[in-house]
Amino acid sequence: MRAWEEFQKQLEEELGKEIVDKWVRPLKVVRFDACNLYLEAKDSFKSIWFEEHLRPRVETALQNNNNKRIKVHLAIASQDDSSNAKKKRKKSEPPAPLFDLTFDEVDPSITFEETVTSQNNLLAYKLLLEVCEGGEVTFNPIYLFGRTGTGKTHFMMATANALRAAGKRVIYVRSDTFTEHVVKAIRTGEMQTFRKAYRNIDALLIDDLEVFSRKGATQEEFFHTFNTLHTEGKQLILSSNCPPSELKYVEPRLVSRFEWGITVPLQLLPKEEMFELLQRRSVRLDFSLKPDVRDFLVETFGSNAKILLRAFDALILRSHLNKGLGRAAPSTLDAVKKALSDLIEQEEKSIITPGKIIRTVADYYGIKMDDILSKSQSRECVLPRQIAMHLCRSELNLPFMKIGDIFSRDHSTVMTSVKQIQKGLDEKTGEIAHAVKGIQKLLH
Repeated sequence: MRAWEEFQKQLEEELGKEIVDKWVRPLKVVRFDACNLYLEAKDSFKSIWFEEHLRPRVETALQNNNNKRIKVHLAIASQDDSSNAKKKRKKSEPPAPLFDLTFDEVDPSITFEETVTSQNNLLAYKLLLEVCEGGEVTFNPIYLFGRTGTGKTHFMMATANALRAAGKRVIYVRSDTFTEHVVKAIRTGEMQTFRKAYRNIDALLIDDLEVFSRKGATQEEFFHTFNTLHTEGKQLILSSNCPPSELKYVEPRLVSRFEWGITVPLQLLPKEEMFELLQRRSVRLDFSLKPDVRDFLVETFGSNAKILLRAFDALILRSHLNKGLGRAAPSTLDAVKKALSDLIEQEEKSIITPGKIIRTVADYYGIKMDDILSKSQSRECVLPRQIAMHLCRSELNLPFMKIGDIFSRDHSTVMTSVKQIQKGLDEKTGEIAHAVKGIQKLLH
């Protein structure tokens, strides 16, 4: 049927070929006439998906040559329902799983009182605190973004705990968990239960939105969940590793909604706040640290708060294990280094240095490190050199004078190079933006 084929091609543009091939094309055309189309679904999963996601589109978009609506009739493929077959299935098949939604746990110890924040992240702190203190929904959604270790999950959990303490109905969930819930609801025919759980709340907090990439069914369901909550004035707080405009393979209509409220970038904590963070953690867990041990932990694992706290928690755990085995707990600096030797080695491999930046840029462009550090003014060397300078500034926050020393250039040359690359990044297209993103991916 030509109208059905054209309808599927239109769906490919809206939902993507992968979704259409999986959920729509397997539907069998049994028969048709001028105003009716009879389809057959292989199983109940595809039938449910059709009713949930395609029925509204079909009723408005599927028309014959006379512009009259074509009515679609959908049936599930007939199966052997004899009593013997039923008995066999009962014996061989496990019982159908019950539909339940298990949400991600929120660490009850993460609160705003325990939060260490820098001047760079003060806006996010004050904004979320205002939401928790019962203020009106001013910005909706609140979209937090930043690289790993900038405190996205910490802010989300602190907010969830504060709202729950105020008697609010709150869901905190990671994007992969939301996706699992959507898939499970479709498979078990429990979409209404799913929607009731996610929409009868006061606030929805979803972490790691970049995970929605390429997940058409998840994006479709979240689109409607977002609209329902937003229309009812319920607070949405979202987080990702990038701003909405840089989300890949996420529908434009979702991206535009993420930008409706306020987008807040998060930065890594500076070293001074790292010391305070570690001090608070040690007091709360009643695990005292000698000054030299504390300094060592911050210097070695202070690339971001997440790594620092992981190392500290590992030190506490291994100290308790040593006591249980009748050994001395690591208290001296040498003992701490020995106890955390595997994590130290891992951190040394992952830490970003000027040398690692130059080497990564050189590898990306297929040239030598010496070419970047040379006096050559050929384009093959100049652009990689400028990108390396920019990354030394953006990734390591090195002073222009220090970068100039590394590349044997004066600081004015470095400043010009950094501005040139930033201009290319601001345009978000072209060779520079593509190269910097690729190199950053290799670095991290």
